[in-house]
Amino acid sequence: MARLLVSVRSAEEAKRALAGGASIIDVKEPSNGSLGRAAFETWREVYHVVPAGLRMSVALGELSEWLGDSQPEVPPKALDGVRYCKVGFAGVGPNWVEEWAGLADRLNAPRVQWIAVVYTDWKAAGAPSPTSIFNTNFRFNGVLFDTWDKSKPAVWTSELIDLAAEFREDQNALAVAGGLTRENLDVIAAIRPDIVAVRGAVCEGGDRLRDLDQSRVEQLAEVVRKLPEPRR
Repeated sequence: MARLLVSVRSAEEAKRALAGGASIIDVKEPSNGSLGRAAFETWREVYHVVPAGLRMSVALGELSEWLGDSQPEVPPKALDGVRYCKVGFAGVGPNWVEEWAGLADRLNAPRVQWIAVVYTDWKAAGAPSPTSIFNTNFRFNGVLFDTWDKSKPAVWTSELIDLAAEFREDQNALAVAGGLTRENLDVIAAIRPDIVAVRGAVCEGGDRLRDLDQSRVEQLAEVVRKLPEPRR
C-alpha cells in the first residue's frame, strides 16, 4: 500500500499530521522554497514527537545553499532519527554530482538514505535532467518527482511517466509530489508510487504557507490507501 508523506513546519503540525494518518513525517519550511530547509531546532522538536519506528525525512533546500562561505553549520546530532534526506538541484553547476557527494560526506550520517529529487519542471529550475540524475554514480535509495515552481502543479508528460516506470524497475522507493489534484490522481494511480508526498493539499485553503489541517490529512490518507499497490 502507498504511504502518505506529509511535510510539516513545526512539532505541532507533526502531531496533527500523525493524528490524520501520515505514514512519514517530512520537515521543511515552505516559505524557503520548494525544498525549503527548516531550522535545525525544528528538526529536533519534530523528532521528539515522532513515534519510534515511524520514518522521518528532512528537506535540505537546494544544493547551492550548501556551497561557499555561507553554508549552514550543522549542529551535532541534528540528523538523529532522520531516515531520508533530500536536496534540490536547481541552478547547479557542472560539478553537481561531486558537490552532492561532498555534502553527504560532510553530514556524515551513515544511517540516512538519500532521495534524489527530480524536478518535473527541471528546465525552468535550471536543474539536471531526470536521465542525468538517474545515471549518476552517486548512490541514492529512491527518487522524488516534485515541482520547483510551487505555483503550478506537476505536469506529467509521457516521458516523465515512462521514466518513473523505468525507475520503478530498479530502485527501492518511488515518491511523487508536486500538487495532488483530482486532475492528476489517475496519472499518479497508474504510476503506483510507494509514497505520495504533500504539503499544500493538506493545508488550509490548499495554501502550503498556511497551517496544516488535520481533516485534510485524514481525507487524503483515505485516498492514498485506495491507490493501487506499488509494483515490486
